[in-house]
Amino acid sequence: MTPALIGIRGRAAVRPVDRRVTAAYAGGSMRGRAVRFLCLPCLLCLLCLQAALTGCSLNRFAMETVAGMVSGSGSSTVMAGDADAQLVGEAMPFTLKLHELLLAELPEDPPLLLATGRAFVVYAALYVQRPAERLPSREIERRVAELARAKALYLRAREYLLTGTGVRHPGFRERLAEGDVAGALALTDASSIDYLYWLGAAWLAAVSTDPLDITLSADTLRAGALLEQVVAWDSNYSGGAVHDVLIAYYGGIYEALGGSAERARRHFELAVAASGGARARPYVAMAGVAIRAQDAEEFRSLLQQALAVPMEVEEYRLQNTLDQEHAAWLLAHMEDFFLDP
Repeated sequence: MTPALIGIRGRAAVRPVDRRVTAAYAGGSMRGRAVRFLCLPCLLCLLCLQAALTGCSLNRFAMETVAGMVSGSGSSTVMAGDADAQLVGEAMPFTLKLHELLLAELPEDPPLLLATGRAFVVYAALYVQRPAERLPSREIERRVAELARAKALYLRAREYLLTGTGVRHPGFRERLAEGDVAGALALTDASSIDYLYWLGAAWLAAVSTDPLDITLSADTLRAGALLEQVVAWDSNYSGGAVHDVLIAYYGGIYEALGGSAERARRHFELAVAASGGARARPYVAMAGVAIRAQDAEEFRSLLQQALAVPMEVEEYRLQNTLDQEHAAWLLAHMEDFFLDP
């Protein structure tokens, strides 16, 4: 899944099997990322059936093969390029448990730990936290419960990502826990940019669900430092996704801790430039800063720009679909955020 921090009800329509697909399977000609994604459940079921029939645990080689498939870039692109957000949301719980099933057999596989942590962050952000934040005040108990669930998912993701980074760079986790962020980062290199991005994103997302958790909030600067290291390695990382998180980070923390609207705006400009304006997320993130400043005019302008972003880039399609849906919702509920909308 393309890095991004982002419910839809109802069932996805069931489509009849295309004869060409059947023929392709019969002829052995079915190839491509979409097929690999679709075949994962079938492959896993076959492996489990084999284990049941033989009375043995799943073969390690087979497990590593499946783990390589689910942690590769192809399966995440299939998700990120799908404009049917409901379909993706309904598929993700299975994906999460599939990853954890594989981790039970391969607990120190860094790519699998990264893929698992990433999937939990994306699911929590898009399908738990955001819907919870849209609930009306009369459903406050449900909102609190769903935010607590999102927090738990983010922390589970953080654990997987800390483990994966620690396996790649022994001592990283220990130094980070001691507060020696510089020492922890000194053990890493740019090959771990994905791990640091998702770790920092998971950490800050967990804080956003429960600002009153003093212990968790005290770690905010550590998470911010991880993301700043990502920027230092590659300011254009994943189309500027790292800047999206830093917009909310610097636009939301106290000035005494380094927060400022100016720094948030700088990251907004970098985010837009990195993708050439192909992502709606920077505009939605900056709209959050406009709420804090009570600038209704900028809020409205930013969200209108988000809605104007085209859907041409496949890797941003799901992200843009959900962000534009959220932008429209925010515009429709301006009175909830501004004294004078």
